Amino acid sequence: MKIIAARREDDYTLQRAAATMESGMGDVTLDVGEAYNRLQIRERHVPDETVLSYYQSLAGGAAAGSRDSYAEALRVIALDRGSRFLLRKLDDPNADIQAEPARADQPVGLENIGNTCYLNSLLQYLYTVRAVRNVVLNFPDYRMELTDVNIKSKKVGEEHKTKHRIVRAQRCK
Repeated sequence: MKIIAARREDDYTLQRAAATMESGMGDVTLDVGEAYNRLQIRERHVPDETVLSYYQSLAGGAAAGSRDSYAEALRVIALDRGSRFLLRKLDDPNADIQAEPARADQPVGLENIGNTCYLNSLLQYLYTVRAVRNVVLNFPDYRMELTDVNIKSKKVGEEHKTKHRIVRAQRCK
C-alpha cells in the first residue's frame, strides 16, 4: 500500500492509511497536535523545511526507538499538511526535492543579493510578531491610498517619493 500511495502523490488518504498500517496501531494514529509537540514545534504554520530541521535535529543522535517515534510524528504532520516534500524526505533523506512554486496567495521570501542576509533574518524574526504578520498577510487593508495628498506627504528621510516608486514598493518586490 505504501508503494501505491507513493505513486499516487496527491492521494493523502491512501498515504495516511499506509502510515497507519505501517505503525501497527490499526485505526489509532498519533494526534497532529501531539506530533508537533513530539518534534518540539510550537507554531503549526512554520514552513516544511523548518519542520524537517526540527525532525533532523532530534532524530540525528537519538536511539532507534526515539528515531521511530520522531519519524512517526513527521509522517503525521506531513500527511496532515499534504506535504509531498516531507513524505519524500522521510522516505529518502538524501532526495533532491525541488520546492513547489509559490501560489499568488502565499507570501514569498526575500532573495539574498550579497549582503542582505541580515535584513532577511530580521524580517523573518519580525514576521513572528503577530501584529507585523497581520499587516503582511492583510496588506491590502493597510495599503496607502494613492491620493495626491498622500503622495505629496510620502517621504523617506528628506526625500519625497514619486507615485511610481510608491506603487513599486507596494508590490512588495
